[in-house]
Amino acid sequence: MTEKIIVTGGSGRLGGHVMTALQAGHRATALDIKPPPGDVPFIATDILDLPGLTRAFTGQAAVIHLAGYDDGDGPNEQAYMATNVQGAWNVFQAAEDAGVPHVVVASSTAALGLDHDRAPDYLPVDETHALRTTGTYGLGKQLMETMARHYAARGKMHVICLRPTLIVRPEKEAQILAQLALPDPDSNSPGCSSDAAARNAVAPYGALSATRTYVRSTDAARGFVAALKYRARRFDIFNLAAPDGIGRPETLARMAAIHETMPPVRDLQLYQADPYASVLDDRHARDGLGWRADGDWRDVVARHKPKTTMETSS
Repeated sequence: MTEKIIVTGGSGRLGGHVMTALQAGHRATALDIKPPPGDVPFIATDILDLPGLTRAFTGQAAVIHLAGYDDGDGPNEQAYMATNVQGAWNVFQAAEDAGVPHVVVASSTAALGLDHDRAPDYLPVDETHALRTTGTYGLGKQLMETMARHYAARGKMHVICLRPTLIVRPEKEAQILAQLALPDPDSNSPGCSSDAAARNAVAPYGALSATRTYVRSTDAARGFVAALKYRARRFDIFNLAAPDGIGRPETLARMAAIHETMPPVRDLQLYQADPYASVLDDRHARDGLGWRADGDWRDVVARHKPKTTMETSS
């Protein structure tokens, strides 16, 4: 018998990929303020509507919570708190009231607060790393994780937090590749500057993070599906990241170049075996969820590489 799963934000950019990934073996319904494309089961409800959520969640085997403003999409900081944080509390409370036994929520590596001026405490960065964001979006994710732990401790449901890093959508890959073709403001090349103005200069995609970590949409979606089966702990957190960085820079060399003090490397063997290994540690997701990204940045480049005459004619 297929499980009934409801996905808040199921009409969104990540939500569409999650709904697709759920098609095999699940009866998935999108809950959103707008309908998803195509013939997809849909409930029109706002995550700020607690009674509406409770009604929608009744009889569901699990809730996947994706709804809310994405980083950079909120109209102002107050909107992140009013929608993302209050909405998350509503989801947890409605799930508990409706008797839903399993909830998977989208946190974010934004909660870590890593940037050009905030180096990691160590490499690779695992799920126990300190959370010290200075942004409102990341703060909201921290608060969501605290609420998740609280509701799991009440003993009525399992709550799993997934921390995807920058989600690279298929339609944005070409823009990022174009961005990488520009001079890197973090490099020491002539004419390049590492100041904030250079890093945030107008570019096809926009400023890339210091960590260059990423996960592709389809891989992230598989992570949420994998988390539906996790029961080892009542509460847990997992990083979702590709095995390398955007553009495949040599990780330790890049970290040394952009930070005044090189972060301690806890697993030097990892970077000796693979100099391009990600700043983020995905081993907990591999061990606990059986999840890992499918391929690396070379696959992104290959999909956008111009075909030769021989390839076109074959």
